[in-house]
Amino acid sequence: MVIGTFRDIMVPTSFLRSWFPTKQSFTRYVSIQVQRMGELIASDVLRGTEGNRNKFSRSTEKVFDPPLYEELFDATEIDLYDRLFGSSDIDEGVYTQLIQNVAEKLDILRGKIERAYELQCAQIMQTGVVTLVNQDSVDFRRKSASMVANNSGNTWATDTVDPFQNIADGCKFIRTVGKSGDTVFNLILGDLAMPALFNNAKFKDRVTQNLNNNIDSLNIPRRNAEGADLLGQLSCYNYKVNLWSYPQYYQTSVGGSMTPYIDPKCAIILPTSTDFTLSFAAVPQVLIAPNQGMGDVSAAPPAAQEYVFDHWPDVANSAHKMRVKSAGLAIPKSVDRIYNFYPVA
Repeated sequence: MVIGTFRDIMVPTSFLRSWFPTKQSFTRYVSIQVQRMGELIASDVLRGTEGNRNKFSRSTEKVFDPPLYEELFDATEIDLYDRLFGSSDIDEGVYTQLIQNVAEKLDILRGKIERAYELQCAQIMQTGVVTLVNQDSVDFRRKSASMVANNSGNTWATDTVDPFQNIADGCKFIRTVGKSGDTVFNLILGDLAMPALFNNAKFKDRVTQNLNNNIDSLNIPRRNAEGADLLGQLSCYNYKVNLWSYPQYYQTSVGGSMTPYIDPKCAIILPTSTDFTLSFAAVPQVLIAPNQGMGDVSAAPPAAQEYVFDHWPDVANSAHKMRVKSAGLAIPKSVDRIYNFYPVA
């Protein structure tokens, strides 16, 4: 008998999704309402005259059709399946092992979809476009000023470049254009951007002098930071900035190359509070009819759930199929509260 097993299963991380709280829709589509108010101040008026008249713009509704993810496997490929149903007597131990095996596989398939959502968030933070394979990509039209291209003469490898000012510029954009009221921001650095910061002459000078830098002395300020490392907090002139690394990867195919969620040369700045959502739409489903056999299935109303699990017999292929489905889209409602730049050539 096999007395021990090893499963090389990586649990999906959700650090980037932690800025996108979930929201459930009961239809196929999800929508958001956008209204820009600005930060106007009141102007005094002469006593006895009419006050300043204000006019409010209408909010704009944006409707999205989220991508549908569907992952399945054949339960009949599991050895225990034949052992369980190949006999007239149902063995309780075999049945329990089969259920556990099916649950593990469904959990793995759910993990694939969760990584797709994490990638959606990463793409929004770097390009503003959720790139899809079998339907139109979703462009959230981030401002070009929020995505600073690589400038070979202005990288952190140059001793005269001040990284604290680069970071402060991003915080200022989020404060003034993104209308964020936060005083503490978050900086996420790619695999090459992190050592570039640590090796920058001005950064090393500040750390050596220990002026307003508390590297490695903070508690993690986010509840859901799986896969990320909080390295400390920086004082970037007018702003306090938490410094994060996120050395996590995904694969697009079995045995494929490992791709980082964050471009190694990229630096991303976010406020502490964002108005983002990971919106889930309802998905179609098929249910087993109550009190009937495995072969009796019936259509059901779309399921308003983040993940929907179902199963059905594929008679033509002599297979019992198990499936997990989900239809979600990460949406940056306050799209101007994201800033990224490339401090590495």
